[in-house]
Amino acid sequence: MDENDTNSSQVDPSTKIHQVRWNDDMDGFMIIALVNQVLVGHKRSDNGFTSFQISKAMESVKQGCGMVVTEKNVRSRLKTLKREYAEVSQLLSISGFGWDAETGRITTDSLAWEELVKGKPDFGKWMSKLCRRYDDMECIF
Repeated sequence: MDENDTNSSQVDPSTKIHQVRWNDDMDGFMIIALVNQVLVGHKRSDNGFTSFQISKAMESVKQGCGMVVTEKNVRSRLKTLKREYAEVSQLLSISGFGWDAETGRITTDSLAWEELVKGKPDFGKWMSKLCRRYDDMECIF
């Protein structure tokens, strides 16, 4: 992956929205900050994290990666990660599927993948896609 692709931000001139390309390090700092908020007893609101909790995630990304992200950036990324977490959870609920915490990969045999992808082609991406922070996401979602 090109270094510019892993740590960049840009403003879309047509929408004036500050778009951020999230990388694994940024995800990590954001997720750990939110896990810490949950662990110290700051419960999530019914519709997600409070602005205070999001600000802690924003600070963590800035301090850890030097990237300035907005509340909207964090909430958007959380929405994506929550969807991915739900997909992985669904996969793990299927008999024969597991998760290797060390590699961040979904595990099963090739026949099980083949059968799954026939009925749910969108899940095929998890044959190669990593989910490194599944346990942490389970805590925050």
